[in-house]
Amino acid sequence: MQKLSILQATPTILTALILLILIIAFYLLGYRLRRKALLKHPETKTQDLGTLNGTLLGLLGLLLAFTFGMSNSRFDTRRKVVIEEVNSIGTAVLRTDIYPDSIRRLLRANFKAYVEARIAHYQAGMDMEKTMENYQKADSIGKEIWAIMAAYAKVDNITTRTSELVPALNEMIDITTTRRAAGEGTIPDSIMYFLFILCFCSAFLLGYDNKNKIDWIGVMGLAIMLSSTVFTIIDLDRPRSGLINMDRANQKMVELLDLFEE
Repeated sequence: MQKLSILQATPTILTALILLILIIAFYLLGYRLRRKALLKHPETKTQDLGTLNGTLLGLLGLLLAFTFGMSNSRFDTRRKVVIEEVNSIGTAVLRTDIYPDSIRRLLRANFKAYVEARIAHYQAGMDMEKTMENYQKADSIGKEIWAIMAAYAKVDNITTRTSELVPALNEMIDITTTRRAAGEGTIPDSIMYFLFILCFCSAFLLGYDNKNKIDWIGVMGLAIMLSSTVFTIIDLDRPRSGLINMDRANQKMVELLDLFEE
């Protein structure tokens, strides 16, 4: 499991709050600098930064749309992978019914432990140590299931059993890597930092271009809308924390435990 960066380790709400404060601060900085410039050089009052502000705000809007699309696409991919994993595990568990009771009970006991480890893997949240521990535990149980099946296949004269379970077991084991990669595939920090810089530059130039009194309603509205949009983007990009999470999709994994009630 890859180590979290500073940005990824910072709570989403804290990131949005810091962004909100800095946007206001940069707007006030631009406004104060323009006021000082007007006192020293009154002729600068005629300067109009409308074109520059329009270009910068257009670029900011484009980047916001781009990053929102990236985070939403990644969220949807993670949700689909979770459902695919649930389906692959469920298929493998059901196919153990074609085995003799002695092997079936052993396989199902291991499958139950595997499902519990995968549930714990998600419930560990942002605790990367526990997440990795449960990931490795599930991987070890998966290998044990494979070993049991392989040993039985060597002495089983009915190859249909093996040919039915092997593909499902292969898919169940392989998809854990796919899910891990999907979870770690977040928006690069460099793009997020560039987005933050654009927010600050836009706020600074809007403040610098203001030749009248500060419209606090407009300033607060701008800061709140930008920080809220960035909050949503980051929240979508983090499947293990925040308001937008994968709890409903992972509930399907919890429901798999019903298969083991006899």
